Amino acid sequence: MSSRKFFILFIACAAVPLIAAQLSLSMGWFSQGGNNKGQWLQHEIQLLPDLTHSSQDKSLQDTFADASVHWHLVYVQAAACDQECEQALFTLQQLYAGMGRKQLKIKPVVMAAQEPAQLKQFPALGWQPEQSAATELQNQIVIVNQRGLVLLRYPVDSNPEHMRDLARDIRTDLLRLINYDRSGA
Repeated sequence: MSSRKFFILFIACAAVPLIAAQLSLSMGWFSQGGNNKGQWLQHEIQLLPDLTHSSQDKSLQDTFADASVHWHLVYVQAAACDQECEQALFTLQQLYAGMGRKQLKIKPVVMAAQEPAQLKQFPALGWQPEQSAATELQNQIVIVNQRGLVLLRYPVDSNPEHMRDLARDIRTDLLRLINYDRSGA
């Protein structure tokens, strides 16, 4: 085979996949958000403190999370804990209990101005004072990474059937994030 034929064959082998990819994107054959069930945030929201840097206040790290926690399930409570809030707390408790051995990498947290009285019924849930960044996430369950950034959000509903479906979606996305997490490796 001459060098000219080899070069043409090489260019064709490289160009065909690129042209096929461009065609699939331009024709809409590829859905970009098809794998996840939650809604990705369009901009960064720092909801929790960044626990990856060792230069931070040690007391903050001791009270908030240990080194094995890489993901936080946070329910950002609205003004008062009503039926939707209780349903969200129950869902967080069930999600945490259903994670099995992967519970060690997750910490469920309720973010509210005051600690809700219903929190005593759910021993796995922690409480964190509400921050100003949480106002646009009220009445939603969010997945937060170890750096404190919100990744996915899920709106809370008072209907138990919808919450059951929502819990399944959160569990699917959270397990995918845990499995692809390389920060602990």
